[in-house]
Amino acid sequence: MIAVGLLDWRDSRHFDDSGDKPCTQCRTTTPMRSHAGEPVHKVCAEDWNDRNPDAPRVRAVSDKGTAYDLGTQRYHSDPPKKHRKGDR
Repeated sequence: MIAVGLLDWRDSRHFDDSGDKPCTQCRTTTPMRSHAGEPVHKVCAEDWNDRNPDAPRVRAVSDKGTAYDLGTQRYHSDPPKKHRKGDR
């Protein structure tokens, strides 16, 4: 089995402060949301990705042109942010 990396869900859009809902994987409540708004703990999404290595993938391209895997289409990492000149 191919191990999938940990998801990067730092963006605040992954947190829904309107209330917890049952996780689609473990049924325990969570304020976390996937990119599609699906209630899911980050660790449950990572586990689902590990158990579904053949699921369609999301890919990104680095500034240097190298392609890399962000995870499955269902649960994937936030794409990298482009830095503007003067940022950092």
